[in-house]
Amino acid sequence: MEEKADGTRIIRRTAWSDFAAGLKPGPERYAERLTDPAVDIDGDIAMVWSPYVFTIDGRVAHCGTDHFDMVRDAGRWKILNITWSKRTTGCPAQ
Repeated sequence: MEEKADGTRIIRRTAWSDFAAGLKPGPERYAERLTDPAVDIDGDIAMVWSPYVFTIDGRVAHCGTDHFDMVRDAGRWKILNITWSKRTTGCPAQ
C-alpha cells in the first residue's frame, strides 16, 4: 500500500512477471535495508515482517514495512507473496 502526500492510499496488485519486467538496470544504485525483522515459523509456513528504508544513490527515497509469506518446499524456503507499504515522509535517516 502506498500513501500519497495528501494522505490518500493506493493499493496495487502486480503479477510477478510484470513486477520483474519493470526492473531495468540503470546508473542508479538502489539499496533496501530491513530493520528489526520479525520472523514467525510454524512447520513449513513462515512470515517475515520488517520495517525498511529504500535508498537511491545513498539518499532515502521511501520507507515502509515489508511482509513476506514463505513456504518450505523440499527443505528450501520460498517466497509465496510479498506485500509492502510505502511512504516518502517520516522515514528514518540513513
